[in-house]
Amino acid sequence: MKFKMFLLVVAICALGCNKKSNVKEVVISNKDTLNQEVFHEEYENEPEEVALEELKFPITGKNAEAFVLEPCEIKMRAEGFLNEDNLKDIVIVLQNKSNRADSRATLVLLQQETGIYKLQELSWEAVGQEYLESGSPFYDVGEISIDKDKTLHILLEGMAPVGSRETVYKYVNNKLVLIKIRTFHSGAGSYVSSKYDLVSGEVDHEVVNTLYDSLPSEHQIEKFKLKRQILFTNDNPDTILENLPQANW
Repeated sequence: MKFKMFLLVVAICALGCNKKSNVKEVVISNKDTLNQEVFHEEYENEPEEVALEELKFPITGKNAEAFVLEPCEIKMRAEGFLNEDNLKDIVIVLQNKSNRADSRATLVLLQQETGIYKLQELSWEAVGQEYLESGSPFYDVGEISIDKDKTLHILLEGMAPVGSRETVYKYVNNKLVLIKIRTFHSGAGSYVSSKYDLVSGEVDHEVVNTLYDSLPSEHQIEKFKLKRQILFTNDNPDTILENLPQANW
């Protein structure tokens, strides 16, 4: 009789242990499922990357900030008189604040008599991207200004061998036209400064020999002829330079 009672107690204990084990497995299973659901929710809410060239900028705005759409930020800004109406205009360079290798937009905003600004010119070519797709810096330093002679100056600088490039634009027959390009490059034993006048069709290359303390220099002057006007909206200055006379140095 005592032996039968002992077997009954053992059986009851074994049954209790199995129930506890099952409960523990269920809890773990529920926890894993919950974590997986949270992961999918976070993945689905991740925002998509927007390229600036996909944006549609407004035609008019009360100030420069009205043209700064997401994900843009103003990288460079200049104010001055570009056309002949004696109303102060604004030029801004917009950059993608979440992707520094994205194309940069340069907007020319002409002030109207009502005080609002009109998007007169838009260029994806006038200012190159800050970084290459590889992550290397390109034109990572720059500034823009509007001079007293109503010309727009865009100065860009990059790490060697990129060098520096300044472009000068002026309104001609209601079109913003590239009239001058200045470049500077340094190399082993010398550096060269080039001044291109796209109106007269002449370039002056000044080549300086840095191997001597006196820094002797020479000027190489050449003529060239353009087939058409180089426009702010359409033409990349770097591409134009590839077809212009280069210095021998």
